[in-house]
Amino acid sequence: MSSQSGSVMPFPVLVFAGAIAVMAYSFDTTRTVDSISQVKRATDAAAMAIGYKELANSNNDSKADLLIIARDYISNNLGMDSLLQEQVDLSTVQIQTGTTSDGAITYKVSVDVKVEAVQLGEELDDKTISSTVEVMARPTEISMMLPNTNSESDADIAALKRLGKSFADDFIQSSSSGNSSDQKRWLSLVPFSQSVNVYDDSDTDRITRWAASGALNPSELRSLFRTGKVNSLADERFPDRVAHLLCMFRGLGAGENFYWDQSPVGQFGIYYRHDLPENGSPGADPISWVGTNPDDPGSTAVDTRWIVADKGCPNAPLLPLTNDIDKIDERLDEMTSRFNVNYAIALGWAAASLSPQMRGSNGWGDSQLPLDFGEDSQRYKAIIMLANTTGDWFDTDSYNFSVDDQVNDDVTGFARQRFIDLCRSIRQNNIHVYFIGVRPGDPTEFGRVLFDKVAGPGMLTCTEGTDNMYFADASSFSGGESQIESALEDIAQDIRRNYYVHLIN
Repeated sequence: MSSQSGSVMPFPVLVFAGAIAVMAYSFDTTRTVDSISQVKRATDAAAMAIGYKELANSNNDSKADLLIIARDYISNNLGMDSLLQEQVDLSTVQIQTGTTSDGAITYKVSVDVKVEAVQLGEELDDKTISSTVEVMARPTEISMMLPNTNSESDADIAALKRLGKSFADDFIQSSSSGNSSDQKRWLSLVPFSQSVNVYDDSDTDRITRWAASGALNPSELRSLFRTGKVNSLADERFPDRVAHLLCMFRGLGAGENFYWDQSPVGQFGIYYRHDLPENGSPGADPISWVGTNPDDPGSTAVDTRWIVADKGCPNAPLLPLTNDIDKIDERLDEMTSRFNVNYAIALGWAAASLSPQMRGSNGWGDSQLPLDFGEDSQRYKAIIMLANTTGDWFDTDSYNFSVDDQVNDDVTGFARQRFIDLCRSIRQNNIHVYFIGVRPGDPTEFGRVLFDKVAGPGMLTCTEGTDNMYFADASSFSGGESQIESALEDIAQDIRRNYYVHLIN
């Protein structure tokens, strides 16, 4: 009997031992899976950190600097498991780079992990855990044109401010893990009415530096200058100077395209408004004198004349390229309704805000911006033009012609051809254009109003077809705000092709 009872014991012992082994295996397997998952999360974090770093620096950091980032992120994302920290060999961290077919850079971050079966007392083979991120980091410059004309009510201006702020925030701060000032994305603002205000209180010599020879003392104002009330258009007593308005012009002739892609030094005339006091802009008192008519230089008739602050010159000046959200918001808040509209003049200034010829102290004052022209694979430049297209005339007022220009009867034909020529020159320098128009009716019915008939041929060149043209079925910006917001999001989505960070495995 005793021998029988003794022979039964080994089986349950074996069962128990087997269960222990299964439990140990299960525990080690679970722990191994958890450990590998944790390391994968750590390499994901490291890859994304490198991606955002390279997005900010246009893929220009050294591999040594990136290795430091990768090791730090992997180490800091392993959690509190001391055994796992021992198993991850940070000395094996590597970064491999590659290039995709569309020019994006890939960064593969890898690290070796020694996986041990602690409960079974076994050491398994080392595993390499990796994560890969794809980075597109083309420097991107956008100019946003915003109408500030007498067609825009206070509600419209308020809507334009909201739209501008929303787009700026999305464009500059999206896909950013750090300071927006580090991002290679910049926005310029071009508020426009009859012209564009280029006043800058930090560059008080701009008017004299940019003025052409004789432009500060135009002959038709000789009788005013003789009074001593002002000595020139640069005189700080001149109404526009008091009101901080500086609207200038160059290249108004056929085929000249406002010379937007040339240096500004010594090239410009200066707009001023000879008008009745009630037609002036807030911000400065008019000045009067007795003299000849500045609008008719050949006349000898003498009468009381007035120079008023120019309400065709926007209150909000052009803001050169920046990624400072506060500056953008502040400039948008300066916008007010002004006077008539000239589209081509404004488009020429938007292009100039992206021209490398305006770089440095002679131009906008930035030693780095605007960047050189180049292919899209190197950098991306674009203009977003917002306009109310319901008007009954197009670019035919006196701001489009010099005082001594001989204007023929076909001013509409001249305006149409100038818009075509301007758009050709913009596209020749690889600047893209997106257009958002406001008008009531079917937004797909093209060519039914004057704007379309005159600007249409050129605009189709600017926008490279109809795909980059959007219309809001509304009579105002406030009425069409939601449609415009949707169009701007579509445009932003297209622009984002030039800057993104994607974790691909």
